[in-house]
Amino acid sequence: MNQQPSTKEKLLQVGKAIFLEKGYNHAGLQDIVKAAGVPKGSFYHFFASKEAFGLAVLEQHMQTFCPFLEHQLTGNPEDPPLKRLRNFFETGYALLEREGWKGGCIVGNFAQELADQNEVFREHLNNALDRWQTMFTGCLREAQERGDLSAEVDVKSLGQFLMNAWEGAILRAKVTKTGDPLKNFIAVYFDRVLAI
Repeated sequence: MNQQPSTKEKLLQVGKAIFLEKGYNHAGLQDIVKAAGVPKGSFYHFFASKEAFGLAVLEQHMQTFCPFLEHQLTGNPEDPPLKRLRNFFETGYALLEREGWKGGCIVGNFAQELADQNEVFREHLNNALDRWQTMFTGCLREAQERGDLSAEVDVKSLGQFLMNAWEGAILRAKVTKTGDPLKNFIAVYFDRVLAI
C-alpha cells in the first residue's frame, strides 16, 4: 500500500522541483506552499526560514542521492569499477535527457546561485561535492588496485577532475539544451583521460 507523503515531505519534494525550475532566489514561499497544497502556517511549523528550508531540501537530496551513487559505484561488484563509474554517468545522461536538459543538479544549481552570497549554503554545498568526489575517488582507486589504471595516476586529482568536469558538462547541457556536452565528457574522460 502506498503511503501518502507527510506534509513536510511534500513541501521538500515540491520545493526541490520549484528550486530546480526557478532557482532559489526566484522561488517564492507562496509558490511552494500553493504547489504543495498546504497552508503557509504549515511551512513555518517545520521550517524557521526559507534558508532553513533550502538547506533541508539539500539535505534530503543528499540522503537519497548518496545511497544511489554508492550503489551505482559498488553495487555490481562483478562489473569492473570503471564500467560501474561510466554506467553512473550514462544513467545521469539518460535522466537529464528525459527532463529535456532542464533542471540539472540541485547541488550544482545552488552552488552557482548561492556560493557567493550565503556562507552557510556554500559550506553545505562544498561538503556535498566533497562526499561525491570521495566516492568517485574510491571507485578509481579500486580500478587502480585491479591494474585498470596506472599505479602512477593520482586518483584523488582524477576524482576531483571528474567531479568538476561532470558538473560543468551539466551546466553546458542546460545552456545548449542538448546532450552533446555530456556525451563529450563521457567520451573524453573514459576513452582518453583514463587511457593515458
